[in-house]
Amino acid sequence: MQELKDRLLYRQAIEAARCLQEGVLTSEHDGNIGSIFGIGFPAWTGGALQFVRSEGIARFTARAGQLAQRHGPRFALPDLVREWR
Repeated sequence: MQELKDRLLYRQAIEAARCLQEGVLTSEHDGNIGSIFGIGFPAWTGGALQFVRSEGIARFTARAGQLAQRHGPRFALPDLVREWR
């Protein structure tokens, strides 16, 4: 169950971070609000980008790496997340 939950949340959070990095989003706040109201990201997380921060950058990076090994490059982190350290 946790594996499935992580796959769903991490994939969406990684894509939101990529959108921020590429300038599709102009702020983390917009990404958080948009992810909750736009794609239905769970509100209890505070939004997709807040989820990354609340997990902790080191933990999020490590788990994303595990997911990338198992499920492919769609779980590779954009450089922006690594810069948040």
